[in-house]
Amino acid sequence: MTDIIFLLILVAFIGVRLYATFGKNSETKSIRIVLKPVNKIEEPLMDNVVQMAAKQKNAKKTDEQSENAADFNKEMFLKGACKVFEIVLQAFSSGDLSSVKDLVSKKVFEAFNNTLAVRKENNITSEVDFICFDKSEVKDVKFLKNSIKVVVEFVSEQVNLLRNAEGVVIEGDENFVQKITDVWTFERTLNAKNNNWVLVSTKKTA
Repeated sequence: MTDIIFLLILVAFIGVRLYATFGKNSETKSIRIVLKPVNKIEEPLMDNVVQMAAKQKNAKKTDEQSENAADFNKEMFLKGACKVFEIVLQAFSSGDLSSVKDLVSKKVFEAFNNTLAVRKENNITSEVDFICFDKSEVKDVKFLKNSIKVVVEFVSEQVNLLRNAEGVVIEGDENFVQKITDVWTFERTLNAKNNNWVLVSTKKTA
């Protein structure tokens, strides 16, 4: 019985204290607690989320580029590029591009083919005597979103001839060694089934 009386007194005391704290008086208005809907996302918070996601994406992209840069070995690449240069040069000179179809892009293959078609139509044949490389150098490496592009400058010594249907030299000199500068661009697609290097551009410089 004593315990019950004590509990009633305690409850009454707590009630008086709560009223004194949260009740009305002449100087203080009644306090209302308004709960905002919990399923609404404030715009500033959303902006922060978007910015954070963008930073994470850029960081991931930078990490991937760093990995690609670490995997790229200039010395090994140049050895392969020089070999491809000789193979493509020989194939183009012989007029048979079947052996290099997988080494060049569709655009480059069509350009080579068109040149050979014109020569065939005019009964012109070519002869190329590749002597040596004076220099081969990687001029630029670009790590793009889905690929890597490498620009290589080849300086080589060659003897180039064009002959007509009778076998007469109509361009070039059998006794003259030319020093020719070629700039080729190779590309490799990342995360693809076939990620081999492909020749995508060729040009000669003076």
